[in-house]
Amino acid sequence: MILRDFSKESIPEAAELFVRSYASQRENLPLIPEKKELYDIVLTELKDKSGNRGIAALDGDRLIGYMLETGTSDSFMGERTAFSSGLYSHSSVEVDKAKIYQVMYAKLAEKWVENRYCSHVFSFWAQDHVLSYQFFRLGFGMTHFELMQDLSKPEDREVHTTIREIDSLRYIEGLLEKEFRYYKKTPLFWFKEKNGDIEDEIDGDLITAFIDDEPVGYMHLNINDAETKVLADKNTGRIAGAYVNPKFRRKGIGTALLRNAVEWAEEKELKRLYVEGESANIQGGNFWMKHFTPIIYTVRRCVDKRMLSH
Repeated sequence: MILRDFSKESIPEAAELFVRSYASQRENLPLIPEKKELYDIVLTELKDKSGNRGIAALDGDRLIGYMLETGTSDSFMGERTAFSSGLYSHSSVEVDKAKIYQVMYAKLAEKWVENRYCSHVFSFWAQDHVLSYQFFRLGFGMTHFELMQDLSKPEDREVHTTIREIDSLRYIEGLLEKEFRYYKKTPLFWFKEKNGDIEDEIDGDLITAFIDDEPVGYMHLNINDAETKVLADKNTGRIAGAYVNPKFRRKGIGTALLRNAVEWAEEKELKRLYVEGESANIQGGNFWMKHFTPIIYTVRRCVDKRMLSH
């Protein structure tokens, strides 16, 4: 195996590697959207990122793997961070996959640390057990997950709540403030900046649960949107935000909201629902994992920053 810097010459073969990976995942999990123009989409993304740090693994003249930086941040979770996310940013052949990923990451990590990026983030197929183990072995831990479900409705429970669609975030301003504070608590400890004043305009639809005219939970819904853009699809509805006041949890409100989200998707003639969340969100994560199937995991590793001075 030969390693070299990723270059434009590797882009067509890299795109083919990822397309084969996508097709293999979709064969095992048809819930993943069909992408007839996937090769062209990935080709464009790889061309756009080809000037970034990256590694190509070759067997003779044949590309057998690649790993590409998709971006950097000086302050992700308070650290200088390099990303290889979006799914398309890395792939390999199946033969010796574990070894290929080990050596590619070792080389790319070296470049990142040389440039003072000690926090490394990857996203990958959740059903890829080889990569799940390799990233775990290399010291990564999960930060986020992306999930999907078909339009099967959850069990209908008797819930003493009224659910209706609202047209302004101002109706749930107090609920949003509770959600903001919730993210700062253990074990999430997720720092979120406030966006300033509450805006009237909603991107999508907002269904809200009320008890005695008090908003106690909501789900924000839109279409053709996903954190990992290659999963965005006109037949997919996204739950872009959701929260239930802890005082009213375990009363079936989240399930009732999800039933309404499925009905909303049926009215829109969609095929599936998508949600993304933080893995350390115990209550939210347990709820989503109960009803949805994992599609993508995002993981992070922090290298000891004392290495920068040695």
